[in-house]
Amino acid sequence: MATSTDKTHLYWATGCTSCLRIKEFLERNDVSFVSHNVVKSKETDVDDTDSEGISSEVGIKGVDEALMQEMADHGLPQHVPIVRQGAAWADGKDLAAVADLVGVDHDADPLAPEELNRRLMMLLDTTLSYLERLPPEQLTTDIPNRPRSYGELVQHIFSLPDVFLMHEAGVPMTGVPRMEHSWDPHSVVALAAYGESVRGRLTDWMTTAGQECDWMEPADVFWGQPTKHELFERTTWHTGQHVRQLEWILTNTLEQSIEEPLDPALWEGLPMPEKVWNTK
Repeated sequence: MATSTDKTHLYWATGCTSCLRIKEFLERNDVSFVSHNVVKSKETDVDDTDSEGISSEVGIKGVDEALMQEMADHGLPQHVPIVRQGAAWADGKDLAAVADLVGVDHDADPLAPEELNRRLMMLLDTTLSYLERLPPEQLTTDIPNRPRSYGELVQHIFSLPDVFLMHEAGVPMTGVPRMEHSWDPHSVVALAAYGESVRGRLTDWMTTAGQECDWMEPADVFWGQPTKHELFERTTWHTGQHVRQLEWILTNTLEQSIEEPLDPALWEGLPMPEKVWNTK
């Protein structure tokens, strides 16, 4: 059990949208915390071969094994973000649980499922459009401060609504989901096919099973006790944050001009992070 003298510790990763959101949440509520980035820095002397692998537990490349062991020693799950005080902890994806842990207020109501779906479809369409702008030779380039390529970022964007559909199909969400299929993240054609598949299946679900969905029913996920409504909200804002990152890459790194950038109105009513990147 946490006490008033326990320091707050945040385990997070660069490029992780939920990590950025919980950091901003703690800062906004004046909760000081000790920061632990589980992604190895470029200054760290590491085995390059090991850095290329994806941890089977945390689900990201280039993790700091010493920090992961520290988390295990404290009895923490092997994924991020995690907030700890003493022996007590909360999953950073669950703002209500974190608020209860650190002793601050939190109350929020999700947008209607139909509105969430409308915005999610716009985000998928935007991603497919932005994918066409990515030069194939750039698909292997990494995003800032994390070993995740541009192609893997696009793949991740499409995987988020795919995971929601997997949940609704009864796939157990006992840990970081692993896709049974393999879409080449370094092929524009393969990524586009994946995105179109996800978009089509989500459209089908919303017009069939989604019409009968009990949105207040608890979702069966590993990181908390959200309702299906809250899980769908997370799917939407999480997708949106990564599309923001993709747009940033196109305009700032690749120096492309986008005539119709993402409309800020897309984020109204969503629990989005304020920043695009989480770097420190």
